[in-house]
Amino acid sequence: MTQTQREALFDLLSLSIYADAHVSLAEEDLLKQAFVKKGWKSEYPKNLFIDESFARAREAADSDEAMFDYLNERAALFTSKGVQQEACDILKAILEVDGETAEENEFYSLFVQALPMLK
Repeated sequence: MTQTQREALFDLLSLSIYADAHVSLAEEDLLKQAFVKKGWKSEYPKNLFIDESFARAREAADSDEAMFDYLNERAALFTSKGVQQEACDILKAILEVDGETAEENEFYSLFVQALPMLK
């Protein structure tokens, strides 16, 4: 996964925890663990990126249209089937950590639909 794809993944993970309008500590902790596990290869400080990612997610979560556009923009950066599958697996794990809701299932489905190589 490239650094640009990592950043897109973490933006999506940040957005995913707003999908059901319930941000659990378990979700936030798992997201941060995934962030550390995937590595960071940028001069930009990862703590600052995390804060800004949450802020972008909150803004995108304000409307269905904004969320859909944000999700599609980020999904477009996953350009191989392997990377797309990896992103799906990580996103699914985050959504399952505190029990999935209908809204989270819909978010996951929209993400998968935005990935043409997985169809």
